[in-house]
Amino acid sequence: MKLAAIPGITPVSTHSVESTERELTKLIIEARGAESVHDPGIAIAARDAAELAHGNGASLVAVVEHPSADPAVLIGMIVTVDVPLGSSAAEELRQYLEDAAGAEIREVTEARTERGYPVVIAERILVSNPPSGCQLQAVVLDSSGRRLAVFTLHSMTGRGWLELATLLGRLVSTVDFTL
Repeated sequence: MKLAAIPGITPVSTHSVESTERELTKLIIEARGAESVHDPGIAIAARDAAELAHGNGASLVAVVEHPSADPAVLIGMIVTVDVPLGSSAAEELRQYLEDAAGAEIREVTEARTERGYPVVIAERILVSNPPSGCQLQAVVLDSSGRRLAVFTLHSMTGRGWLELATLLGRLVSTVDFTL
């Protein structure tokens, strides 16, 4: 799979959990400002994201930033399914997510990328005490094959959520499975 470089999305190393954690922490602190170096939540969030990414075989880990938003973490991976995806796979996935939607899922939509790949998008508001932010998952389906590109964007604060989601949309629109 190939993706375009999108301004505001900065990939980090996926060489090891430690390097991913270190680079995520550095980029988040740079985006939030020098005073945030004293926020222990940043290191914890970076470690959690790095462990999650490596535990699931992610091929993309990045910090997403916009001047009007707090930084978010993006994790992307390719998932291979056992049977070829058919023309109705996106509709079936959307329907499944809508039927299984709990209180966290606010909206499930379906779209297409620039190259015509179907995309299913699920927006979650993570309800906990204290609230743990917003999450957007975009699943791009290679309807002529057995691959799914799964992207998860997570913002701990939700500040500037629409701007961050727009950056993810720009990235997702560039997915190319032909390579």
